[in-house]
Amino acid sequence: MQATDVMTKDIIHNKSVLVVDDDERMLRALDKVLTSEGANVMCSSWAGSAIGLLRDKRIPVDLVIVDLSLPFISGLTTVHAIHNHHPSLPIIVLTGYGSPAVKAECLREGAAAFLEKPLDSRVLIEAIKDVFELEGNRTNKDGRMAKGRGEIERDHGNRN
Repeated sequence: MQATDVMTKDIIHNKSVLVVDDDERMLRALDKVLTSEGANVMCSSWAGSAIGLLRDKRIPVDLVIVDLSLPFISGLTTVHAIHNHHPSLPIIVLTGYGSPAVKAECLREGAAAFLEKPLDSRVLIEAIKDVFELEGNRTNKDGRMAKGRGEIERDHGNRN
């Protein structure tokens, strides 16, 4: 992980990020990258426990990062469930199996960004920065971003 600029650190610093991925190595790597940027990271290897954590209003979450390929409850179902119950909570989807159709479906279901693995940490941090900047530009009462969801379309590692 390379050093990022102060503005990016300020945007991510002290944000609570929930990471959902069934790959323990990916969880550890994302935890390390996000923690080094000053985020408070919570990790879950199962979508059901992540959804339960979000229902607990005592634990604030500013961003969810979810892998698309999860056991039992798919990443897309997870995105849908989170967005339905927390429409203003930004979600970044990660996948190693992306396609334009999958990307479009994720964005339709409420994802703020779609990133493809293998993932460069700088691309992730830049996407998070973009998501939080969009969050700061909200104007609508229903939690919709003024610029609209899905404007952050990073395709690092795109195989299409």
